[in-house]
Amino acid sequence: MNWIEIDRNICNSCGLCVKRCPRCFSRFDDRIIVTANENTCNLCGHCISLCPASAVTHSQMSMKSFVPFKKDVVFALNDFLQFIKQRRSHRHFEKTQIPRTDMEILIDICRWAPTGSNVQTVEILVIENKERIELLSSLTIDFFRFTLDEVEKKVRKMESEGKEIPEDLQLMLSVYDYRKRLVEARDSGLDPIFHRAPAVIIFHSPVLTSTPKDNCVIAAHTMALTARNMGLESCYIGLFEAAFRGSQEIRDNLGLPVGHKVYSVLILGYPLLKFRTSVDRKPVKTRWE
Repeated sequence: MNWIEIDRNICNSCGLCVKRCPRCFSRFDDRIIVTANENTCNLCGHCISLCPASAVTHSQMSMKSFVPFKKDVVFALNDFLQFIKQRRSHRHFEKTQIPRTDMEILIDICRWAPTGSNVQTVEILVIENKERIELLSSLTIDFFRFTLDEVEKKVRKMESEGKEIPEDLQLMLSVYDYRKRLVEARDSGLDPIFHRAPAVIIFHSPVLTSTPKDNCVIAAHTMALTARNMGLESCYIGLFEAAFRGSQEIRDNLGLPVGHKVYSVLILGYPLLKFRTSVDRKPVKTRWE
């Protein structure tokens, strides 16, 4: 079955579809030939979006989704640069819950974030229940407490045997003090993982797909920047991502689909603090060729 049809009555044979997608389109004399199926088409929709005559239709995509742009949107460069520079990691939030309609907008915009080979396999878990957020935070701290104890045992044993500490243990030791402070913070009644944010957003994906980590991070950052424009702020929580990889209890608790992993985590809410200046950053090391 051919997924794509061309209305020959309105096609002007401009060849933009051939230029953009030679996998599905070709030209024979002055006629456009199309062969689109699961082996050739990755459902990007570019052939439809590019066609000036609206002659292309796709049976596997909703044609109602192809809404014409009213204009090209261009932001003043300095304003856009300042918008990016004003993004900070926020860990203090108002107690106000984010309206469901706003959360739905933030989730929906992630559909337009690019994915490797256009696989569109990113899935999102939104957790707003306070007790559940507290539980996942505690499970994360419990995992770090366990790993700290195990690292201490291994290091003491190797030192007593006069052995050199391997690189993986040295790496764990480098974050030992920081994670120990996380445990102490939890024990004092704080939430050093999710910071009592009103929403925790977990981006997950099948492992066996094209660029799963990149896909989730791009979707998460698309959401984070959109949230800024809605008066919300966010922070990436890599600690929970690390705990997910190491803790079977956390994996069981999340109940993600089989074969999925967590690849990015955001906390989200209305900011309690306002940053008034940009901050210092190291120059990006660059090589021009």
